[in-house]
This record gives sequence, structure tokens and C-alpha cells, in this order.
Amino acid sequence: MLRTLTVVMAAGAIGLISGTARSADLITKAPSASCIQAVDGVNGDIAGFGGSFADKTTAAGEGSLSVPLGCEFGAQVDAMGGSFDDRFIGTLAGHLFWRNPAEGLIGAYGDLSQWDEFGGVRAAHLGPEAEWYHGQWTLEGVAGVEFGNTASGTVGSIIQTYSVPTRFFDQVNLAFYPQDNLEIYAGHRYLDGRNALALGGEWGIPMNHGVMAAPFVEARIGEGSDHGVWGGLRFYFGEKDKTLIRRHREDDPPNWNDGFESTSNGGSQTPAPTTITCPTHYILLDGVCHRET
Repeated sequence: MLRTLTVVMAAGAIGLISGTARSADLITKAPSASCIQAVDGVNGDIAGFGGSFADKTTAAGEGSLSVPLGCEFGAQVDAMGGSFDDRFIGTLAGHLFWRNPAEGLIGAYGDLSQWDEFGGVRAAHLGPEAEWYHGQWTLEGVAGVEFGNTASGTVGSIIQTYSVPTRFFDQVNLAFYPQDNLEIYAGHRYLDGRNALALGGEWGIPMNHGVMAAPFVEARIGEGSDHGVWGGLRFYFGEKDKTLIRRHREDDPPNWNDGFESTSNGGSQTPAPTTITCPTHYILLDGVCHRET
């Protein structure tokens, strides 16, 4: 079910048709008196990325679709699907928010991820989302409750278990734009009960007809196996040509969850029980074969 929905949402993001292009306005331009637009028309993005996390390889595609809901409110749907450690992984997420592009954003966020390991490891996140804009700086984040299931299987002589209990989570970025088409950020991640430092950036390359190409990269440095690096190329689609900082503040909020941070980084291992077969005329007592008397 999750895999089907992921494919449908990714196809919807890819099918976005950009509107008529026009020159970008300054980010400081005041909104009209009648409407402070939370989402500047129907827009979205698609991306492909690859790399590693927790010493496992990943390659996936993702997309987002944003729509205005009246003037001051907006909604966004995110979808991701790909391979993690040679098994399918997928995520669906949603945002519902109020936003003033000159000030910030307040909203609600939720996602569900599944990794096809041992019948399916699932993790979900629910909580408030917020952004604050100040010149070339943006402080953004989401926090709340993380929850999921437990799945296990035998690999050789080891029982591997992945468990996602109910607990707190957060993802926070402090971003700076040295110029309007370049973003660099540092952030904190508390996922799967582990702390990590996130470092990343994105470079927007203007194209035409509302399209922008943007190479991006993120690295993770954290507790235990909570480390990795991945990068790729994103394409933004919208009704207008605009800079990267304006797309981030007027169009789609961040796509927070790539799935693998919560579903695959909580594994534990225990020795699998061994079966002892005694030869004829012997009996098994306390794990040792004894000759019958």
C-alpha cells in the first residue's frame, strides 16, 4: 500500500506543469493589501539522490507538491521511494500551515515511512512545524512524537531486531543564504533516540519557465551508527521564475524525512538459539548430550 501511494505521489510531482515565466521580484517586496499569500501558486519539486547512512547504501527519488488554501494557508504532500540496503524504502508526508513570506511559518506535520526488511519496519512522526525568517537567515524545524513497530529476523547465527518505540523527535536547521541562490545550513537531528549534527547546502541554478535546478548535499555526524552523507539534484517547478531563497519562503516547505534515519538505525543483535541433536542412546540435559544409562 505504501509503495503504491509513494509511486502515485511521485508521479504527481513529476507531472507538474509550470506557468508563464516572468522576472523575479525582490524578496522584500510587500504582499498586496488584500492577501498575504502562503503559497505562491501551485508548485513543487522532484529530486534524485544517493549515498550512504549507517554504513548502508541508498538511492531514491522524491517529490513534493504544494498548493495554496486561500490566502494565508497552504498544504504540501511529500513522497519518496527507492532502495536502502538493497530493499525498498518509501515515505509519505504532509504539511498544513499558515505562512507570511516576510515573517515565518506555523503549521502541523506528519509522515509515515516503511522499509521492507523482515516484513516491514515502520516509523511515523507527528508534530508542529515552524519557520522564522530574518534577512538572509532562516530558522526552521519540526518536533513531536516518533512511533512505529518492531520487526526481527534471523541472519545466519544472529537475530536482527529493529524497534521504533514511542518517543520524542526533532529536526532543526539554521540556514544562511550568502547569496539568494545559495543555502548552507547546520542543524540538529534527534531521530531513533539518537542525537546527530546535520550539515548541508543547496545551490540554485535558474533556468526558464519557472524551473530551477539545484544540486544539494547533506552529511550526518552522530551517535553510534548515526552517520552518513548523500547528495543529488533537485528540480523546482513553479508559476514564476524566482531565487532559491524565495522558493524556500514562498513555495514548498522542507521535505524533512528520507525514511532511513528512523526505520533502520535502531537495530540490535542477539545470538540465534542453536538446535542440538544427540546421537542414538544419548539424551540432552542442560544443553549437553549424555549417554543413556
